[in-house]
Amino acid sequence: MRSHIRWADGTWALLVLQAAVLTSCGLAMTFSLIVRSPPEAVGQGLVFLGSVAFAVSAVWARLRGRPVWVSVLTTLPAAVVGGLSMEMPDALLAHLAGLVLVPVALGAMLAEVLSPGVPLVDVET
Repeated sequence: MRSHIRWADGTWALLVLQAAVLTSCGLAMTFSLIVRSPPEAVGQGLVFLGSVAFAVSAVWARLRGRPVWVSVLTTLPAAVVGGLSMEMPDALLAHLAGLVLVPVALGAMLAEVLSPGVPLVDVET
């Protein structure tokens, strides 16, 4: 059996992937243990754009009728990583949260694209 991805699903997946790339590149630009790096302002902007893209993809997922867990897991990097990065730009908390939450969002996207509509937990009634 041949499976295919619809245009809307593929576009949504690309938006999540773009958000992950923007956030990761921004976090990489702002990473410094000693002093502030020169491209830190650009990195903060990339983290902000990635957070906006994650938020848009979460809203889009909800409007398209995807399960709630997909929307929640794609919203987490926007809220946590973006919020920590903007609120505490000198701390490494955003980087540590990004190490966990960006792959989680990508995993949620892959799980939804590869097997759409499957619940996270199978509840028997």
